[in-house]
Amino acid sequence: MNTTVDTNPKMKSISSDDSERNSEQFQVEVRHSIDTASIMKQWKQLENKLQPVPLMCSSEWTQKWLEAYGDVVPYRFLIGKKNEEIKGICLLTEGVGHKTGPFKIRSLHLGTAGERDSESVCVEYNDILVEPEFRSDFINEILENIFEDSSWDEFCLDGFSEKSISDFLNSSDHFQKREVASYYYDFSKAGDEETISQFGYSTRKNLRKNFKKYGEIKTEWAETIEQAESIYADLIRLHQDRWTASGETGSYASTRFTEFHRDLIKLWTKEGKIGLLRVSDEEGVIGCVQLFVDRNRALVYQGGQVVEKSKRSPGVVTDYYCMEECRKRGLAAYDFLGGDSHHKQKLTTDSATLVWAKLRRPRLKYYITDVARKIRNAIPKQF
Repeated sequence: MNTTVDTNPKMKSISSDDSERNSEQFQVEVRHSIDTASIMKQWKQLENKLQPVPLMCSSEWTQKWLEAYGDVVPYRFLIGKKNEEIKGICLLTEGVGHKTGPFKIRSLHLGTAGERDSESVCVEYNDILVEPEFRSDFINEILENIFEDSSWDEFCLDGFSEKSISDFLNSSDHFQKREVASYYYDFSKAGDEETISQFGYSTRKNLRKNFKKYGEIKTEWAETIEQAESIYADLIRLHQDRWTASGETGSYASTRFTEFHRDLIKLWTKEGKIGLLRVSDEEGVIGCVQLFVDRNRALVYQGGQVVEKSKRSPGVVTDYYCMEECRKRGLAAYDFLGGDSHHKQKLTTDSATLVWAKLRRPRLKYYITDVARKIRNAIPKQF
């Protein structure tokens, strides 16, 4: 991801039978933040036609993100139309606080991204909202609009699936991409058996051993907003305790991040789009999990577990009970999202790929930092 393109990035038209048939009448309109209220109503109307849609490009997620970050992250909308009828909508944001070495980077992001790294929601399974037959047309127009804007240094596609990002990557040979495994448990593989049945022998053995160490375990899934807020408070406490003990700040040090999720809890708990689980034993809370339900898949977003010296694997135990709860509720999969930790691998059956891609313009700042990095890497380490 450190190589800067050596030519001006050019867009290649994405051709398809549908694109060639529809492109003559397909246009994109730019709307600015002053129009947010009316655009979000149109976003919701289009979303209702396209259900189900990825949760992290839904109108409610986008609206809450704009309420939390819209005062610090500049943004605009692109609206794709055919014969004045809306066929697609997306959000473009201007990155805040991003750097390469000592140099400030002007980044442009597609979707709810671009906030400071210290308070980022880290969008995953990102996408654009568009009627399928107009997807190629809309992407062509999005990219044409972006390339006409000379202000940005890099254009970023954050957390897209391989399938949803493919048309964007095909538009230019200069995209640099970073692929991240997203491990998940496919509940259909267990059939009527418990989740533990699909784990390896050593994982099953260790889990059962830890269950005995904890004794009687109680689980609580939030059915009301009051329950959800109580579990969320425990999750924040456990998460922050763990990370501050390691010398890190923790995600919930950011008020924006914390309140963004608190608003989603109030909005989505009763709708079943968000899940919060608390696992306890006789001594108290072992751990908590926050997840989103996206097209009948549990997306494991955040967790917290008790910091203890004894080897009882509170994180693994907490995730297992959350997985069992999701299986009983009829969800199709338990997705740990991006990351290839041993914890995630041993508790799952399959993996998908998430992609972060960027297109850099040839800037002197990139050349300087790339050369400096190469020099640094070439210097032998002193022992």
